[in-house]
Amino acid sequence: MRRPGAGRRRLIYGSGVITIVAVAAAMVTMARNRTLTPEQRAAAQEAQLGLGADVVALVELGLSAEGRYAGDADGVLEPEARQGLREWQTDRGIEATGYLDRTSLTELLAVGRETERQAEEARRLEEAEAEVRRLAEERRVAREERLAEQTRLDAERREEEQRLAEEARRAEDARLAEEARLEMERIAEQARLADEARLAEQERLAEEARLAEQVRVDEARRTAAERLGNPAQRQAETMEAARRRADERLTDDQLLLAARNDLTGTTGELNWRLALPRRSWTGVQSRGDDVVGLDLNGRSLGGGIPTRLTRLTELEFLNLGGNQLSGAIPADLGSLGKLKALFLEGNQLSGQIPAELGALSSLEDLHLYNNPLTGIIPPELGNLTNLKRLRLSRTQVAGRIPPELGGLRQLELLALSGNQLSGQIPAELANLTSLRRLTLRDNRLSGCIPKPLMRFESGINPQLGGVRLPECGRQ
Repeated sequence: MRRPGAGRRRLIYGSGVITIVAVAAAMVTMARNRTLTPEQRAAAQEAQLGLGADVVALVELGLSAEGRYAGDADGVLEPEARQGLREWQTDRGIEATGYLDRTSLTELLAVGRETERQAEEARRLEEAEAEVRRLAEERRVAREERLAEQTRLDAERREEEQRLAEEARRAEDARLAEEARLEMERIAEQARLADEARLAEQERLAEEARLAEQVRVDEARRTAAERLGNPAQRQAETMEAARRRADERLTDDQLLLAARNDLTGTTGELNWRLALPRRSWTGVQSRGDDVVGLDLNGRSLGGGIPTRLTRLTELEFLNLGGNQLSGAIPADLGSLGKLKALFLEGNQLSGQIPAELGALSSLEDLHLYNNPLTGIIPPELGNLTNLKRLRLSRTQVAGRIPPELGGLRQLELLALSGNQLSGQIPAELANLTSLRRLTLRDNRLSGCIPKPLMRFESGINPQLGGVRLPECGRQ
């Protein structure tokens, strides 16, 4: 049997136990809080709020609206956001912990939601304005398309009218042009026949003059020989003088024809004749009445170099390379004061290199390689101050390299390989500051290589008895 008041005593006892536990828990919490820093307590309070990423994003948005955060509202309170929160708490007299409590959370959420609302309202307003602009643009485009279509139709109509008028005009022009063409052909044919007759007559007269001059020269030679007891040297000089006087009276065209007659071998490719205008002559370059260039490379020409070519006083370019020419290089070539390029390579020319070539003050290219020449390299070539390329490889020249070549300050290429050159490499060659390529290999050079020329060492490779030459100063 239950005793009276027992239930009441159990209730009182249970309440007492709960109170004691609560007091003990509070005392434990107070003791723990006394051991934490303010920031740690604030962090613990924030953790108890159970903030989600969307709530934190609104807090960051609120801080941005308050001007205390410049980062993205990404739902993560990173150091930059914490610093903004501290500044915001300082502005409001709150302990600047950088962590959220319920009051800070409520206020910042309100600001963030308001900012989000305003942004959404602005976005909708911008979309509405964009829609208005789109509709206006569609109306403008439609109006412009209508105008463009009307313009196109008008243009097509005008073009059709112009086309019909142009066709009628072209038909009339074609008729008139055909009539004019037929008339011009008739006139041109008459002029061609007359010109051919004139040129044929000129050629006949020139040939007659040449033959007459030759007869006169032969007669003068015979007369002089009879008067002077026929000495061979005097006869040759008299003949040469007569020939020179005859050449001085010849035009450039006649000089070329005479030079062609002096050549042997395959001259059939040279269509030089008075019946053709000079501009169509093979390899001949003209400026007005003057011959300024001859390019006869690889024409299988034989015989000697015609000295009559030295009478072409305006000649700037002479290329006789790649033929079968023989004999000596005419010293008279030195009289061509305007010559810029002389190509005689790949022939059978013999004898010495004329020192007179040093008078070609305008010369930029001198190519004599692959010829069985003899003698030395003339020091006079050092006078060619405009020379850029000098190629004397495989010419069998001997002796020393002239130090005068060191004065060719414009020289870019010096090729002397495959000869009989001996002695030391002149130190003056180091003065060739424009030089880009130098070949001296396969000679009989001795001594050492000047240091500034060592940049060409792989192309020089001069040897004495199979021993490579050292750099000067390192023997």
